[in-house]
Amino acid sequence: MKKKLLHLLLLTMILPMLLHAGTTGKIAGQVNDASTGEPLIGANIIVEESSLGAAADMTGSYRILNMPPGTYSLRATMIGYKAMIQQNVKVFTDLTTTIDFVLESSALEGEVVVVIAQEPAVKMDVTSTSFKMDSDHIEQLQVENLSGIIELQAGVVDGHFRGGRAGEVMYIIDGIPVNDSYSGENLFDIDSDIIQEVDVISGTFNAEHGQAMSGIVNIVTKEGQDYFSGKVALYAGDYLSSHDDIFLNIKDINPTAIMRLKGSLSGPIPLFGKSLSFSISGGHVRDDGSLYGQRIFQPSDRSYFSDDSTTNVFEATGDGEFVPMNPSYRTTLQGKLTLKASQRDKLNYTVFYEDETHRDFDRLFKYNPDGNYHHFSTSYQNALQYTHMFGENTFMNVNVSQANTDYSQYVYEDPQDTNYVPLEYLNANNSNGYSTGGMRMWHHYRTNKTTIIKSDLRSQISKSQTITIGALYKQVNLWLHEYQLYFGESDVLEIPSPKSSYNNSYEHNPIEISAFIQDKIELGEMIVNAGLRYDYFYPSGVVPEYFYDPAEAPKKKADPSSQLSPRVGIAYPISDQGVIHFSYGHFFQVPNYEHLYINPDFEVALVQLTGANPPRGGFNIMGNAELKPEKTVSYEIGLKQALTENLTIDITGYNKDIRDLIGQTTLRTTTGGKYWRYINRDYANVRGITVALEMMQRPGGFGFSIDYTFQSATGNASDPLDESKNQETDPPIQSEKKRRPLNWDQTHSLNLSTTTTQRGYHISLIGRLGSGTPYTRESPFSNNRILNGERKPMTLTFDLNVTKDLKFGGVGLAPFLKITNLFDRKNNKEVYKSTGSADYDNAMLFIDYRGYRTKEEWYIQPNYYDQVRRVTLGCSFIFDQRGK
Repeated sequence: MKKKLLHLLLLTMILPMLLHAGTTGKIAGQVNDASTGEPLIGANIIVEESSLGAAADMTGSYRILNMPPGTYSLRATMIGYKAMIQQNVKVFTDLTTTIDFVLESSALEGEVVVVIAQEPAVKMDVTSTSFKMDSDHIEQLQVENLSGIIELQAGVVDGHFRGGRAGEVMYIIDGIPVNDSYSGENLFDIDSDIIQEVDVISGTFNAEHGQAMSGIVNIVTKEGQDYFSGKVALYAGDYLSSHDDIFLNIKDINPTAIMRLKGSLSGPIPLFGKSLSFSISGGHVRDDGSLYGQRIFQPSDRSYFSDDSTTNVFEATGDGEFVPMNPSYRTTLQGKLTLKASQRDKLNYTVFYEDETHRDFDRLFKYNPDGNYHHFSTSYQNALQYTHMFGENTFMNVNVSQANTDYSQYVYEDPQDTNYVPLEYLNANNSNGYSTGGMRMWHHYRTNKTTIIKSDLRSQISKSQTITIGALYKQVNLWLHEYQLYFGESDVLEIPSPKSSYNNSYEHNPIEISAFIQDKIELGEMIVNAGLRYDYFYPSGVVPEYFYDPAEAPKKKADPSSQLSPRVGIAYPISDQGVIHFSYGHFFQVPNYEHLYINPDFEVALVQLTGANPPRGGFNIMGNAELKPEKTVSYEIGLKQALTENLTIDITGYNKDIRDLIGQTTLRTTTGGKYWRYINRDYANVRGITVALEMMQRPGGFGFSIDYTFQSATGNASDPLDESKNQETDPPIQSEKKRRPLNWDQTHSLNLSTTTTQRGYHISLIGRLGSGTPYTRESPFSNNRILNGERKPMTLTFDLNVTKDLKFGGVGLAPFLKITNLFDRKNNKEVYKSTGSADYDNAMLFIDYRGYRTKEEWYIQPNYYDQVRRVTLGCSFIFDQRGK
């Protein structure tokens, strides 16, 4: 009761000031007389083509808050002095851009001095590892979408930020979190054309960000301008590879196997002058993928197998067509409407929509491709952001958003579809070889609706101190229903009883509430970022009071959880072109909701139907609504130094101690049924060092970025399901107690990107090299099993992008070529545990194969390799009312 009163009291204090951060930056500087050096009190500094500006104070200092990221021109004016314009002033989120003016006296009015501002090689107020990329840099690299940008970040390996588990990253678009609360995945893969700036934080981060243990991806989308501009792009291509011994049908070139059409438009709304503008982007992409099957069999076919393969009987009624087995189709729409109601008030309305369909490759269905699942997902979000400036030094943001995701997975949409056949058709050969009929039988449906109210108040209370306070309220309505179809005793297709383990449904309404205070102090040349965050989680679930008969045990409401997270970061300049930074913080994350609510009736089945596991998880796995938040204590120290005007070196060391990760415990009922319950039991440690060199590209020049990361990521388990997987082996495997390399532990990582513009050609080359990740050797010749004691082969990939700028009247034409995996390298993504290679499995020598085709073909798994070479050709049509 006391805890509830404390939470209520805290909310009573916070909610009145629900009064968002991370979408704007600041410009500050000094205005002085060129002859005397005296401050010019009252000098006006205006952001051209906007209503933003400030006046110099008694010390000649000025500051302009709430600046959206972008490139601007600043004009400084004072009676009796020449006006000065500084162009190419870049603003980044959460950072201060310093622009000083030295004005010359003049007896003539209208004299103007124009200066091109140079972006500093080292940003002196960065207190942790952060990779900021604005729209100009994105255009130079020619990456297509958000995921392509993230892959360039040092310490990111297949979605794992600095050794953390997948799903430990928070994605934020225009100040609003957009993770799927059920799975932790990002809901929208934003197109690069609408991104103004993306900030990938792989180190520690400020108190304004929560629900993440490994990183933050903060995206700010473009606002409409007071001029019209637009772009239409179309490309097509295919996968081109010589590895036809592994990839079926890869030499059958189809120039339209990959197709994308996208467009964007930005500008003012007629009749509203400069006060109302829009920015919109959308498109459709079709990708048949590189993995094919052949329709030799239909799901309705039934075959008969025996130990003597010469007596096998096959019913094959397929048409023999080659069928994509990992295709994806996606339609997107992203837009923003901006109303500048006054000099102090601005309103942004944003909408994101994504409709996606795909199939996952499963070698079982290579010759019966219609028997595998289809996956469907539709997501949209509406968000409203209101910004009010109380004065030059204080502003407030209030965000309200509603997001909805509908996900479904099945073979045939209608559960009574007459094409369904009994499971025996699929299991005719006991899964020892390719499927010769049948299909998957599960239907999975999920909907989550998320409402968020998020706000902050930011104030520069003195020249050297900025304080931000904020709060967030989030409520999720999560509904799920899944079942496995079966044929009953009368050969009638049925949906299992709601009381069965094969028919699960639930609906929950969890609530997350958080508040933070962040203080940025500029102590002369030293920057201190200090913050404190409070998080509260109400799980909206129940748990059994005892576990020897969980289905029949009385249920109690799950207890809420809460946590305080202190964070601090310091940046200290060691020269005018060098800075040392240190940061430390406590970070926590509520487990993905799928781990809280799976198996809502707490059933333990003693006998299982044959067929596949449920789409998410497995049989006899039980959720736990009282799971505590997973926790990380992280710190880092680094040095960034400019070696020349354009070249910098950054050296950063880091350490993460991770506790209360989700794992499982094995339990038994009084009737002997074995089941697994999620608990907080796993732990890990990550430590590493990154060395990065970066040379900024100047107009007509050459730029590059190269980073090397040495990292060790160890823990007792890589997957929350490890315990149940180990116990279901024959014989069962004892789960690991001590720390071992995690599945994604890549000791050596090297990223390279180069860009140049020459004679209208924009060229970028992106390379990635990684040492092998671990695997557990299991050889038929030896029983010496050491968890993740061996390493897979190294991986190496290069991507090439070339664009040519052409101009015809007022329209730009830009043909382009994009090639991923330029050298068609056969990188091993997975390996056979007996050999450490994707090419061969020693275990096949001991297998008595009884399936369709040959044993040697069965052991060729194209999904064990990274994507083969992908080539696309296209053209962009660009217009800009300014004529640029």
